[in-house]
Amino acid sequence: MFVMFTPYSFIFFSVYLLFTITLFTISNFYFYWMVMELMMLLFMGLSYTLFVSSYSQLMSYFLIQTLSSFCILISYIYDSSLFITASMLLKLSMFPFHTWYINVTYSFPNFILWVSSTLHKLPMMLMLLNFGITLNAPLLWLSILSTMLISGLLMLMVLDLRMLLVVSSIGNNSWFIISQMSSLMVFILFFIIYSMSFFMILLSFKGMSKPSTVLSPSPYPYALSLWVLSICGMPPFPMFYIKMLVIYTLLSSYGMNYLFILFMLFNTFMLAGYIQSLMKYHMYVYSSLSNYLLKY
Repeated sequence: MFVMFTPYSFIFFSVYLLFTITLFTISNFYFYWMVMELMMLLFMGLSYTLFVSSYSQLMSYFLIQTLSSFCILISYIYDSSLFITASMLLKLSMFPFHTWYINVTYSFPNFILWVSSTLHKLPMMLMLLNFGITLNAPLLWLSILSTMLISGLLMLMVLDLRMLLVVSSIGNNSWFIISQMSSLMVFILFFIIYSMSFFMILLSFKGMSKPSTVLSPSPYPYALSLWVLSICGMPPFPMFYIKMLVIYTLLSSYGMNYLFILFMLFNTFMLAGYIQSLMKYHMYVYSSLSNYLLKY
């Protein structure tokens, strides 16, 4: 089953995509900010029309996103690098503001989860690229490394593949920021490959319009496994090469330093989390199949 678009949800999503493309052409910060907030309203409309099971969680998502956007606007006006960095971390659900995203988005329908984990992060990243916003470097790097480490440790503890995707979405925010430090082209390539892999994983579940878990086996278990390997950056999948490009670009620009070494070290925790969950998933699938065959 694919996404069950209603006429209203189709209109909301079409306009949302149009505004997303428009962001690449806007050079005025305040106009950009207004378009970003209009996209938030379109996201809310899309979510309501696709039958979100918990409207209280959707409203929590809206309030947190709106609060962080307002703080970004105020901090930009008063030129506060510390405040705008903290506001950006809240909006992207990075450390120390990561827990709200896990609690709020887990019950989202798969398609809404995909939008919130990919397309809805694009405006903030493009804002950093287009307007040369000065961020507080110590706080930013502390959040990048802590987000990667905490996400990796959480991924090693979860049993649910859907929860794994939610947590990994937080961890990959660090990769988003690192890639946009390289160049716009590198960031766009990373974003496209990540979004496609995330979409195909959710599509491999039993449907894109409702939540599903590892305890609801995919009708395409091998396709699901391949896309999980892709999103975690295993060779020879495209994500591996784009991550190597990000690493090469950063090494060429900044050289090797202890922050970069820690970043790569913490990334191994995320990789281990992906592989462990994939192994548990196949053990469950084979166990279910064996029990089914024993009955007959």
